[in-house]
Amino acid sequence: MYPTRESICRGGTGLSENPMKQMMPIGRFLLGALISLSLPPYGFWALAPICLGIYFKVSRHESFRRQLVNAFSLWLGYFTVALTWMTDLTVPGWLVATPVQAFIMALPLALVPSMGRGRAVAVPSALVAGESIRWVLPFGGVPMSNLAMGPIDTYLVDVVRVGGPLLLIAAIGLLALGVEGALSKRLRIVLGSMTAIAALLAVAQVAPVGESRQLIKASVVQAGGQLGTNAATSDQLAVLDRHLAAVDRHVVDTDLMVWSESSVTTYAPLESSSELSTISELANKLDAVIIANFSEIKGNKFRNTSVSIDPGKGLRDRYDKVHLVPFGEYIPLRGFIEKFADLSLISREALPGSGPGILESRLGPLGNVISFEVYFPERVRSGVQSGARIITNPTLASSYTNSLVPEQSLASARLRAIEADRWVLQASTTGYSAIIDPDGQVVARSGLREQVVLTSQVQLRDGTTWATRFGKFPVSMLAICLLMGSALISLRHRYSK
Repeated sequence: MYPTRESICRGGTGLSENPMKQMMPIGRFLLGALISLSLPPYGFWALAPICLGIYFKVSRHESFRRQLVNAFSLWLGYFTVALTWMTDLTVPGWLVATPVQAFIMALPLALVPSMGRGRAVAVPSALVAGESIRWVLPFGGVPMSNLAMGPIDTYLVDVVRVGGPLLLIAAIGLLALGVEGALSKRLRIVLGSMTAIAALLAVAQVAPVGESRQLIKASVVQAGGQLGTNAATSDQLAVLDRHLAAVDRHVVDTDLMVWSESSVTTYAPLESSSELSTISELANKLDAVIIANFSEIKGNKFRNTSVSIDPGKGLRDRYDKVHLVPFGEYIPLRGFIEKFADLSLISREALPGSGPGILESRLGPLGNVISFEVYFPERVRSGVQSGARIITNPTLASSYTNSLVPEQSLASARLRAIEADRWVLQASTTGYSAIIDPDGQVVARSGLREQVVLTSQVQLRDGTTWATRFGKFPVSMLAICLLMGSALISLRHRYSK
């Protein structure tokens, strides 16, 4: 039987009648800010389960409205810090996005029962449900600064091959539940959460992985240059020259070379451009497949396009970026927003592509996700399901003034490597370029602004993991069903008393 309100007041559950008095909104805001330090580049991953456990201990209340206010204060603190990278693009956007993202994460958390057995499944489910929604809404989703990036170097990360990053977020929730149990001196909750985590890790050890089919040498090219630049005010021709200069400066023996995002700017059609001819000549000289990225301009529009160039044959295939960056590559509700903001830095808007992220080449099908797309598991999954044997990720990062976005981009590439069991080649213009193995380990990595070519032996792999076979839908739906079920049972019990 659930405790009555009178027993709660007497301390039967360790809660006061008004738990909000135990921690003021500023306290929950600060807890959220501390959780954000679990993300790269800070790396204090344990702060996420510890601070969430403290929050769950002191912020329970039977009122949905009170719980929503509690949770909103927590996530407002989190995103105020976690989304500061947005200020390099738009300060008004950061001010708007922070409360919106906080509300999305707060709403599921407000449905967690304040007591009862259903709370054990509702806590991790609420975190998964919030991130699931945030990854699709608004404007196609903004999964940057998500909780899965924190424990990338821990034993927990193995579960990503089973259920993707959402299952890793559920594991964080289980740890938080254990912290809450320890603070409440409830050993059964601690043991239950640890047992659940151990079970997930055991499943991860027997889950299917891919197989190595061919060893090749692969390279990523970083052009180098300054941070804090943008396309509207930069010399785009210089970016191509810096890529060519980087290759000239190094002795390169490779089978596959990946250039960064916007490595080439040309007018449509790119197929007849002199820039494509220049890169084709380089592919012939190196006897290597080159993956280059074009900004293909057509009037006041452009396409963000990756191409595969085979030596001796030239252009083999192209992939137009599908998942565009809102307020970066296009402006939602532009006619309305331009009344209040200067949009001159985004004078052209991108046209989206369609289909899986795949490029055919003489090495076979190569997966390709462009920049922002590396944050979305489904974009990598689309390529792997179409036969991709390795993942290439041209990205930019030059719009930002510090390492926040490059670090998160690298962490996301590592997560994609683990869940797909594929090598990932990330080529950035000025951020972090890296070669990442299927265990998520960084084999080679550049510095910020460095002009360099990184080369390593890599594997072309076949096969799928459960994460790429089934995607995020099962984990998302299970979390939402468990959360709604526990909330309904709690509500029915409350009104039956």
